[in-house]
Amino acid sequence: MNRGTSKDFISDPPDYMRSIKEKKDFYIQFHHFTKDVEAVITKIIHRYLEEYDIIYMKNPLLAVTKELINNSIKANIKRLYFKLQDLDINKIEDYRRGMETFKSDTFQQENSDIYEKLKQSKLVVRTSFKTSKDFIHISVINNIPILDTELKKVNARITKAYKYNDITEAFEDVIDDSEGAGLGLIMAMMLLKNAGLPPESFKIYRKDDLTIATLSIPQIMSPPESTREIADAILKEIDELPAFPENIKNIQKLCSTPDASIKEIADNISLDPGLTFSILKLANSAGYVTSKKVDTIEEAVKIIGMKGINTLLLASGVTSIIDSKYKKYEALWKESYKRAFYAQKLSIQLKHEKISDFAYLAGLLADVGRIVLLSIDPDLINRLKNIAGFKGIDDPHLIEEISLGLSHSSLGGIIAKKWNLNNALVKAIEYHHRPYMSPKNLRQLNYIIYLADIFIEIENKKSRFEVIDEDVLDFFNLNDKSTFEMLHRVLQESYKERI
Repeated sequence: MNRGTSKDFISDPPDYMRSIKEKKDFYIQFHHFTKDVEAVITKIIHRYLEEYDIIYMKNPLLAVTKELINNSIKANIKRLYFKLQDLDINKIEDYRRGMETFKSDTFQQENSDIYEKLKQSKLVVRTSFKTSKDFIHISVINNIPILDTELKKVNARITKAYKYNDITEAFEDVIDDSEGAGLGLIMAMMLLKNAGLPPESFKIYRKDDLTIATLSIPQIMSPPESTREIADAILKEIDELPAFPENIKNIQKLCSTPDASIKEIADNISLDPGLTFSILKLANSAGYVTSKKVDTIEEAVKIIGMKGINTLLLASGVTSIIDSKYKKYEALWKESYKRAFYAQKLSIQLKHEKISDFAYLAGLLADVGRIVLLSIDPDLINRLKNIAGFKGIDDPHLIEEISLGLSHSSLGGIIAKKWNLNNALVKAIEYHHRPYMSPKNLRQLNYIIYLADIFIEIENKKSRFEVIDEDVLDFFNLNDKSTFEMLHRVLQESYKERI
């Protein structure tokens, strides 16, 4: 797919995803920040951060980048407006006259054609992406020089933003509303501060006839010192997780014995009433695809097969651990069963039936890292939010991820290793938000888990078709939005029927 082809933007080189993979510099250039442009910027930032396992930085970086882009476009519109009004923006008197009507003539008039005129002009915004030895650099560039008065005002706002304790202080301090007061930029800088980035991470300057605003993000994020207590609490939580149940490991060994009979396996499972109940419950749950109701373990082995029983043994073991320690996150666990169902059903629907049982397990365990993160003592979290100044972040697990210095999906991989789960499962959990980084021999499985997770995210209004990983869409021939949505509807209807 030529990812640089769009009526709204140009990309150089055209295949920006390949540029990210090969760590080559590239840029996206456009006149106006349309939904198409926003989607591609979102995908690029997501993939960059996936590369270095700092995906939890996505929301603050995306917010800051979008604010810089909007400011650059606004600056271009201002220059265009002054030119159309035959005013010299560099003359004090002309500047005052132009600013009196600029906002009302351009942004507040329903019939304003300023964006159409902008498309016809030579005024553009370029968002460039570069990697150096230790940093990712995102630059927003427009081809007009920033005025000295504007540069002075912007730098003053940046300095102030790093001094505010919370956004209410910024509201109280902002008086000048002639150009939107710059509150958006202040909030953006506060997000960088709250994410642990120092003031020098952002700079804005003039170079010849260009205005350049650059964000520099370390490829390896060091957790802020004040949040080390959370990191220690999370690592302690992992250490204290119960080991995988011994009875389940013994039955799994029996399942892998070539001469073990169905009756022998069923009898061994039936010796444990709790395990028997758990497996029958899982086999008949909305989260597992079976052809008919299962009433006995022997019947389950016959209908589901040896691989299916092995899958349910693993699922039962994990369920018992989660129930024993994290019962209050039952809603999140129910969502995991839905993802597991989607993953298993997708495997069958997309002609990858051989991995359907694995897909079920990987879908079930994908968010185990998030459950552990959410279990950290809320008093500890609130106390450290105040100490570190994390008042601008409302994502329930973002602070814990920043504290630990890795994503919940990587944490899930660590937990899966602790339980000695199959390497394919470990990788599926670890890469379910960054599927293109998964080992080539496991890509099929990881793409399915990613897709199942995306469907859940769309249902929760946390994602949309336009920002989905293009490699996954290419792999399953789901580039057409209507085809994608039809597959989603099939899964939803199947799940409802199963319930």
